[in-house]
Amino acid sequence: MKSKVILFAAAILTLSLTAGCQKQKAENLPQESETTSGIDIKNETGLDVKLDENRIILEQSFHAELGDWGDVRFVSYGPGAGSDFEDVSFYLMKNGKAVFAFPYYGENNKTDQYAGLFDSVEAVAFHDVNGDNLKDVIVIINYITGAGPQGMEPRPKARIFLGDKKGFILEKDLTDDVNDHIEEEDMSMGHIYDYLKNK
Repeated sequence: MKSKVILFAAAILTLSLTAGCQKQKAENLPQESETTSGIDIKNETGLDVKLDENRIILEQSFHAELGDWGDVRFVSYGPGAGSDFEDVSFYLMKNGKAVFAFPYYGENNKTDQYAGLFDSVEAVAFHDVNGDNLKDVIVIINYITGAGPQGMEPRPKARIFLGDKKGFILEKDLTDDVNDHIEEEDMSMGHIYDYLKNK
């Protein structure tokens, strides 16, 4: 019992230490400069955020034709440098302005209750998963848990947003179902499609 308590305390300490020095992948998140150019957003949708262009993950941000939104840019937006347990977030942008903010999975967009530390966005796909002829968004995100022998290795989790006429809804039950039933080593868009098709 004492060894379990020590192991648990060590895992918590590891997570705490790595939270302050979360690594930034050079190819995904450029270092923030002293003066960062941001995108101020306040428009008719009521969205009021400031996007720092240095936090946009270019390799996982894409132009797409998404239903009534038309031609938009799906933006993967990384956590701020040194932010404790902040998760990645996602936006739709049109004509240089954010028109939609995707719902967060964790409360206040924090990962400490369910995933560990954000590492990277592995993949993004636009695919109708529920047969309503609207494209949905599937994302695979890597996290570092800091627990167990492979705790520092990134571990994938899927996230599914279903499209509707007003935007995208986080389908939490379906997301949890996919994460519970697809092994981490098998987590890929192909396996997610196959799993959802057979439900």
